[in-house]
Amino acid sequence: MFDSAVRPPSDRRKNVLTRRSASGSPYSDSSNHLSRLLLREASEMAIPVEEAIAALSTFSLEDEQSDVQGLAVLLSAERCATSSTIEYGDVAAYRLSLGEDTKAINQLNTLVQEGKEMASLLYTYRSCVKALPQLPDSMKHSQGDLYLETYQVLDLEMSRLREIQRWQASAASKLAADMQRFSRPERLVNGPTITHFWSMLKLLDVLLQLDHLKNAKASIPNDFSWYKRTFTQVSTQWQDTDSMREELDDLQIFLSTRWAILLNLHAEMFRTNTVEDILQVLIVFCVESLELDFALLFPERHTLLRVLPVLVVLATSSEKESESLYRRVKITRLLSIFKNDPVIPAFPDLHLSPAAILKELSAYFQNFSSQTRLLTLPAPHEIPPRELQEYPYSFKNASIIKTIMIIIG
Repeated sequence: MFDSAVRPPSDRRKNVLTRRSASGSPYSDSSNHLSRLLLREASEMAIPVEEAIAALSTFSLEDEQSDVQGLAVLLSAERCATSSTIEYGDVAAYRLSLGEDTKAINQLNTLVQEGKEMASLLYTYRSCVKALPQLPDSMKHSQGDLYLETYQVLDLEMSRLREIQRWQASAASKLAADMQRFSRPERLVNGPTITHFWSMLKLLDVLLQLDHLKNAKASIPNDFSWYKRTFTQVSTQWQDTDSMREELDDLQIFLSTRWAILLNLHAEMFRTNTVEDILQVLIVFCVESLELDFALLFPERHTLLRVLPVLVVLATSSEKESESLYRRVKITRLLSIFKNDPVIPAFPDLHLSPAAILKELSAYFQNFSSQTRLLTLPAPHEIPPRELQEYPYSFKNASIIKTIMIIIG
């Protein structure tokens, strides 16, 4: 046995390392400190590299100091299939009864926002034909170049109208499909929810306003007639214009037909099965909300007043369905609502009248033409000035009566 005085350096170094590791000295707190210590001792005692490496394995490399900052966690955000205002992403874990309803509401709300942009585009549309130059007789030889330049200018404006035509067809199809999901009695037991009701009504309101704006813009048919004329002159130099002519004819029918959007919506609704049940539910919701005056803001109230006559027209697809509707909602309740609000704001300088809508739509929806009591409602311009004083004069009706007086006067 060697005593400590004559013990070889390597043995003394092993004991030192063993004692220090067992005692839990600060050498175990940092691998950098430990490396410097071993390298210094190895240089002093000339410890073989293999023994130094073997000694390193006996020390714990775990940091026993408390972590104040914590781990750096990366968060990622992505949009769902339907855009969310808070930009969250989720994965379906459990199938909820309202999952399908929520998805449909998001899709309808997206269409409402897109429709408002379309309505703003149509509302601000101004005729550009009057701004186009006209060539004098001395420059008739340049008529071909003028037709080409005119066509390029008008084609940009007509492309926006084509976009509105395509959008309304898509929106009408989705709204009709959403209503048809609830046309079965078993689906009406659990829904739609109140939020779903409002999404349907707001989208229907946007379609109605687009149709009204299209009817009110006299500059659109004028621009289109010039566009078609220039197309006829320019297309003689082109090839394969059949598809362009077909698209042009479809756009002409869309722009020249009054209430083309509502007629298309009616065709989409009754393409597969009837939707009178859900239409009646929406009518009841509108009537009760207006009669009970559920904390409605003016935009919400105006939305209900605008869509209610359209819903009545769509719901009376046959004499049987008309009787079913009037059993649920007395016709006197509808007459009272329409009389109390003869004029409804739509845009800053455009208004809608429920009585005028009912009378004009009766020419396009033959089944509604037999509803004589609703059709006898006087339009704003048909109300005698004396009878205007008999309307309920309150703060909310003051501006309406003033508007009617301006129209008549």
